[in-house]
Amino acid sequence: MRAMSAWNAGATGLGINVGVIDSGIHFSQPDLAGRISTTSTDVVVGRLTPDGPDDHGTLVSGVIAAAVNGFGTVGVAYESTIVSIRADTTGDCDDDPEDDVCFGSANLTRAIDYAIANNVRVVNMSLGGPDALTPAFEAALLRAVNAGLVFAISAGNDGAGADGGNPEWPGRYAVDPRFAGSIIVVGAHNSSDVMAGFSNRAGVAAAGYLSGPGVDIITGCDGTSCFRVNGTSFSSPAVAGALALLLQAFPNLTGRDAVQILLTTARDGGAPGIDAVYGRGLLDLTKAFQPVGSTQVGTSSGSVSVTAERFAYTGAAFGDALRKAGGGLQTVGHDDYKRLFRVDLAGSYGMAPRGAANMLPQAPRQQARLTTEGPMGSRLSLTTSAAVQDSPWDLAASTSVITPWLDERRREDMTVEFSAGRGAVAYWQGRNGARSPFQLGAGDNFASLAQVDRAWLGAVTVGAVTLTADTGVGDRAMPFQAREEDVSSYARFAADWQTSPTSRLRFAVGGLDEKMGPLGSYAPLDSGFALPSTTTFGSVGGQFALRSNLFLNAEMGWARTDLTGRFLSLSETAISSTWALGLTTFCKQLGLGCETLTWSVSQPLRTESGVFSAYLPDAPARYFDELTFSERAFSATPSGRQIDMSLGSVHRLGDGSAVSLRGMVTRDDQNVRASPTTFTLMGSWGKTF
Repeated sequence: MRAMSAWNAGATGLGINVGVIDSGIHFSQPDLAGRISTTSTDVVVGRLTPDGPDDHGTLVSGVIAAAVNGFGTVGVAYESTIVSIRADTTGDCDDDPEDDVCFGSANLTRAIDYAIANNVRVVNMSLGGPDALTPAFEAALLRAVNAGLVFAISAGNDGAGADGGNPEWPGRYAVDPRFAGSIIVVGAHNSSDVMAGFSNRAGVAAAGYLSGPGVDIITGCDGTSCFRVNGTSFSSPAVAGALALLLQAFPNLTGRDAVQILLTTARDGGAPGIDAVYGRGLLDLTKAFQPVGSTQVGTSSGSVSVTAERFAYTGAAFGDALRKAGGGLQTVGHDDYKRLFRVDLAGSYGMAPRGAANMLPQAPRQQARLTTEGPMGSRLSLTTSAAVQDSPWDLAASTSVITPWLDERRREDMTVEFSAGRGAVAYWQGRNGARSPFQLGAGDNFASLAQVDRAWLGAVTVGAVTLTADTGVGDRAMPFQAREEDVSSYARFAADWQTSPTSRLRFAVGGLDEKMGPLGSYAPLDSGFALPSTTTFGSVGGQFALRSNLFLNAEMGWARTDLTGRFLSLSETAISSTWALGLTTFCKQLGLGCETLTWSVSQPLRTESGVFSAYLPDAPARYFDELTFSERAFSATPSGRQIDMSLGSVHRLGDGSAVSLRGMVTRDDQNVRASPTTFTLMGSWGKTF
């Protein structure tokens, strides 16, 4: 039953009166000292002897409320209070002459009414018989459930035979529409979670049936010895104790709420779903003390559902910034039963999936190109391409784009170009992760974050300078999630100045509009975790001939990001940076068909400054205190700085094909300090036909 989870949450049953309608109680029982109410009684007319000679009621009460006293065992709700209501008679057990005690409907009716009158919230009845009880008993039971009392009633010990296929009465009232939702009928399982051979099965009462531990139960300890007992008489009080724990830990719950929580959080013990043996399943307090349904957390703009999005993550530029927030994002939320729970929202966003470092050339592709010459030197071109077959090689080259869920899809794209004189315009459309061909050499790392699937470009050349403007818009998708349309876009203006035949300077400025989250973050728009953001960026780079056979490639980029989400905002603008430096030389003198050798070092996009903030509810001192809110602020910068170093070469083979080789070392992967250094070796072969 995993009671430790409830105890660790602070639940003890304190203040909850549990009525035990049974054979009375021994007031001198050591492990029940301080746990027996002075209102305990005997309802049999003319007797008034609450301390009966039979041990049954005392042993049942020990399962519920045995104290933490250094010996023996501990009750499920070890600080609850037992209201013992003796209702047994002796010597008149016609149903089973072997029984030491038996219970008549009239006495049980009086016992229930006594429980109603004495502030009992949970009633345990470890008793039963083959027949329904009298209308007077049913009327008392109805009065009790209308007053908010809930019941745990043993299923019986007739085994798996003909008599044990269904629970005994009154347990079978658990599925009577008049009482359903206020009664749990309880079978028994052993320490291996297997139904006990003696236990009545769920049968017709499956919808209201739970199984609790009922084999080799230790109870009735006195400091020198204990009883070891079996039976549904001792699994039923385990459920009664569980109800008491819920009602104490979550005082907003009604009794019916507590019953429903135990039934819906039970672990499957037999056939999937509700079945005729285990009913709802096995009592599980670990699950019962976890949020049921969605967990809603209040914010300054409403509420967000914590459990709605398993796939939400922040862009790689933020690394582990949210994880570093620690207790700064601890707050409270409520589940479908309005129960308050402590919630750590730092785990609401994961880290971005690692992007694969891939190489060109890509997988074999089919390409068709149609070109039409027009007047005055104009030209119209249509190009389409698609992978010949699905292939793990058909991946985008290493960039900020991270789409691991697309790796097995067939990439297809189309480009329409029109050029005339010094100007040109183009439109591109792709799907399934195809990359835009509009790579301008400046600002590409920022533009790629939009993950566009359609883009437009216009360019004009004036002397040695080419001016380009491009824009694109994209959808986003994740496995088992609805496709989010038109959620990211970019616009960029770039200038490319060819300063010499072998050198050029490139400049770019632009902006990103990301509705799901900044810098490649992912959070569905309807989840409450979306972080709509805008980013402006600038980049400068170029290629420079240092010597006739040595070239320097360099780029530096900066960005400013602002966002306002329902849950999380940037109270201080986030500044991010990226840079790359590379040297390329010819290497024919090395032999082996070597054409070029390239060394590079780079820093992928990283947030350098900025402050996240959230306005969240504080944990109340007492359960029903009005919630107060406070602002939580923490740095948007990650703990580490990713640095990639690589060495690559291109080798031309005799048949006209080429082999590309590349080795890469990554430090502080995903901008997380002290993350393991990774080593990557890659190779590809390609040939143009």
